[in-house]
Amino acid sequence: MTKNTVLDVDKQVVAIPHKVLQGLLVKKISGKLIVQDPLDRDIQWIIYLGKGKIHFATSISRKRERLNYLLSQNFKQYNLYIPQELEDDYQFIYKQWQDKHLDSHEVREILFYLTQEALICCLALPRARVKYEKIVGLNPLILNKSAKSLVESEKSQIRGWAQIRGNISSPFVRFHNIDWHSLSSYFADDLPQWQRLEKLKPYLDDHCSLYEIGAYSGETVLDLGMLFQPLVNLNLINVKPPEDNNTDTIEKPLIACIDDSQAIQRIVKMTLIAGGFEVVGITEPAKAMSMFVRQKPDLILMDINMPDIDGYKLAYMMRQSELLKDIPILMLTGRDGVLDRVKAKMIGAVGYICKPFNPQELIQSINDNIQKEA
Repeated sequence: MTKNTVLDVDKQVVAIPHKVLQGLLVKKISGKLIVQDPLDRDIQWIIYLGKGKIHFATSISRKRERLNYLLSQNFKQYNLYIPQELEDDYQFIYKQWQDKHLDSHEVREILFYLTQEALICCLALPRARVKYEKIVGLNPLILNKSAKSLVESEKSQIRGWAQIRGNISSPFVRFHNIDWHSLSSYFADDLPQWQRLEKLKPYLDDHCSLYEIGAYSGETVLDLGMLFQPLVNLNLINVKPPEDNNTDTIEKPLIACIDDSQAIQRIVKMTLIAGGFEVVGITEPAKAMSMFVRQKPDLILMDINMPDIDGYKLAYMMRQSELLKDIPILMLTGRDGVLDRVKAKMIGAVGYICKPFNPQELIQSINDNIQKEA
């Protein structure tokens, strides 16, 4: 297929994705390009085009997993709750604009980043099954960017993914059969890298994807892929087969942690992910009430000493809310006075755990109180 060849409508062929995309853009054809990863047929990407510009790009499935990572990387300050069953990431972001959670500049910024990351994954594929469909464009049209503006600055990212994809096919991959004993020997002369890997152990043992590990750890999926690629190549870590990548369908209890300390948030997330929970961290307590209206957690961990509003007052307000009054609240705080424990009980907290906490004690207390509610 030559550089400017355009696909027949609805005909799937094996081709070089960047050449097909270039051909469609040069011809200024409108529609969508679907790109299927040859190493994992469950992974497909979709690129919306119009008059020589790119309007949006995303994954066809597992949108929530990807969106959660991308927002956590660059847009954590917006504190957006993503529905468990997210069907349309574009419309989700647009609705945040409609509901005035984001302004027009923020919406375009997020859509640009989502599109850019999807294009990186597509253009890193040396060959793939591709199909062009002529469809009505996105409604409303928010993003209208040239391919150059989206990928010119990201060529190193594309090369990075192309380099590792023989072992790490995409950010959706998960891992199993991890030989921790051999890994400790492998990193015997590189303590910093071993410590870095050890911090990721709960997520690896829980078969998290690169997107999930990135969201919890703060590392980029490419940096993580670069770390794991030689280990996969040596069979010290194994990639799960595509048909096993279905853990998105397993519903895990959602725990909200309200604490203004980023350090505590990281420790809590690492502990609870390893314990089989999904975790959302909230560092701005004043926003918690409105966030919980959109997505109710199964249990709330709450600090007492926080800016804007203390934990007792926030817990009391939740107990007055018809929608939130039955959510168990577990106080997780550095204050260990008798009076504090009494006040916590008076406002309806189900328990009181002091920091620094014992991980097993925290997990056990959460399990006990979720079971009580059930």
